[in-house]
Amino acid sequence: MADYKSGIQPATAIPANNYSPKSYDSNVYQVDSLSYPDDLMGNTTQYGSNYVIFYINVNNESKMTENADQLVADGDLDEATKKNLRGRQIDAVKAGAAAAGGGVLLGAAAGAAAGSIGKAISGAIAGGAPGALGTAALAVNVKGKGPEFSRSKKRLKAAVALYVPNQLSIRYGAGWSDEETFGFNAFLKGGEAVARALEEGKIDAITDSKTGVSAIAGSFALQKGPSAAALSQLTGLAPNPMKEQIFKGVDFRTFTMEYQFAPRSQDEARNVLNIIKTFKYHMHPEYKDANNFLFLYPSEFDVIYYHNGDENMNIHRHTSCVLTELNVNYTPNGNFSTFRDGIPTQINVSMSFKELTILTKELIAQGL
Repeated sequence: MADYKSGIQPATAIPANNYSPKSYDSNVYQVDSLSYPDDLMGNTTQYGSNYVIFYINVNNESKMTENADQLVADGDLDEATKKNLRGRQIDAVKAGAAAAGGGVLLGAAAGAAAGSIGKAISGAIAGGAPGALGTAALAVNVKGKGPEFSRSKKRLKAAVALYVPNQLSIRYGAGWSDEETFGFNAFLKGGEAVARALEEGKIDAITDSKTGVSAIAGSFALQKGPSAAALSQLTGLAPNPMKEQIFKGVDFRTFTMEYQFAPRSQDEARNVLNIIKTFKYHMHPEYKDANNFLFLYPSEFDVIYYHNGDENMNIHRHTSCVLTELNVNYTPNGNFSTFRDGIPTQINVSMSFKELTILTKELIAQGL
């Protein structure tokens, strides 16, 4: 056993990272009318000083950004958040070239299939033009960007503060699939010899079991031959497809948060309605302008769990998320009951979120 008191550090399978936990800043963010319960932030007993903040990032062209007083100033944001809000800085010329590139390849392939180099070239030009022209047209429509695409966002001062759900979990998923590697392994173990024997007409080499080539040739026949199933039934032999697990990628994490709102006062009831409307509003797109031809992307959420005002690094963190589903139940007890002004006495809400970033070891090391 290592003597940790002597200064020897315990072995670890995860490298250190430089992530700095965040603290909730009540001087920057406003949760007064978007908090439930209304004593959440000051209660240190019932909720154990635990709460979750939903920060809202709106599209840079959203109507919400027209009033600077509603936005968090850059100076109040940490560098990681500012980088995330800036988005990808892509020059419109490069974007146009990339958009045209796919059309160029498809057009060239179609032209080549028609049978001539000239048609392939003309097909490439015709295929690339829509992407280039369309990107140029979009560049004109991006407010305040000039010749640049970035999908930038602004952080609202208004944020939603809720208790940590009674059911809190997260699923991690990695995609693997079984793929046949018979052809590759057959070539490594003698496929070249089979091909050479066939070319030279040396049937003996193929049928001689001592060379090992016959097993490969037989397996080919059982897998790819025109009567493979019949041959397998007659011989009682089945080919080994030599399957391997192939890594395909990482799933985007999704999670669901369920809340039971049972307001104890008129103010708390109004807060609940404000919270629900806020989530409904920001999960949907808005029209870019009066023409109604283009949508602006819906808002994104940064979900952070806090304990005693500091980010709780003992549970998972989230990347930026979008709200994909919102279910509101006004009659969770089987009957419709309201306060005097008509606000339901209990509302159950279920929200499904999807994260926007694929996880890697580097992000997992930072607590995601």
